[in-house]
Amino acid sequence: MKKVMALILGAAMMFGIAACAKKVEVPSKSDVKKAAAEEYDMDFKVESEDISKDEKEAEWVLISKDGSLELTVTWNAKNPDEFEYDEEEHPEATETEPVIETVTEPVETETETEATTAATTRGASVINGTIVNFDEMNFYVNGKKFTLGQSTLQDMIDAGVPFESSDIENAGNNVKSNSESDTFRIVIDEYYYARVYFMNDTEEGRPASECFVHEVSLSIKDEAQSVVTFDFPVTITMDELIANSGDPNEDIFHYESDDGTYISDTVKYSKDSEKYYNKNYYQFEFVNGKLDNLYITYIP
Repeated sequence: MKKVMALILGAAMMFGIAACAKKVEVPSKSDVKKAAAEEYDMDFKVESEDISKDEKEAEWVLISKDGSLELTVTWNAKNPDEFEYDEEEHPEATETEPVIETVTEPVETETETEATTAATTRGASVINGTIVNFDEMNFYVNGKKFTLGQSTLQDMIDAGVPFESSDIENAGNNVKSNSESDTFRIVIDEYYYARVYFMNDTEEGRPASECFVHEVSLSIKDEAQSVVTFDFPVTITMDELIANSGDPNEDIFHYESDDGTYISDTVKYSKDSEKYYNKNYYQFEFVNGKLDNLYITYIP
């Protein structure tokens, strides 16, 4: 068992532990993935997760990009700034090159676009235009529209967004310049949340409530929930996504277990930020053909 210090994203405190907060925030999948990738200098894919109901302990299983290393990563609220890693090597996985699926479908026609736009879902009624839209990165909470880079935490509070009560107590906390806020969880159901982060892109500190939302992430545990929705259905397939928005500008990461029971594809569309050396992106993670995780990030 190997214990290492978890990554901290600058002054933004990736795990959402504010200096005055009393409750420890469980790290997200992306938090764990970043920590593991940094420690092992590899690109890891989160394969599963198990979080206790009291949110005091969490466990994830990750696998490296080439399939040669599997990690069981555990976290405990008693040591919130640390992870423990239990690694298992799979050297046979390196005998063949990892499969990277490159989709080379033709550019969609106007008729095909209209057909895709007509698709329906239980979350959003239709696909509103192009799914990957860097000009207006929208999401909705109980039908109310919010836009990354524009809507502030205070806008969302005023609109009645159902934030976790312990998180909303941190709305007045200072966010340092050019930094990200703590995690704010939107309650969908018991133990089911969407996570949003707010950014201060000014040269001085300001309250989280005055910062704009710059990231929203959602694990698709319930396709029928209507609390957090988007301009597209969460029931979309990878083929429907690409038919609507074209080929992604980053390689599709494809993984398939030896027995074929677990197949995942990560599709990422990105665009360079104008102000920072970073990227805006839409990331869709499909597992066995269904959308499993969604990340939308805006950085000016």
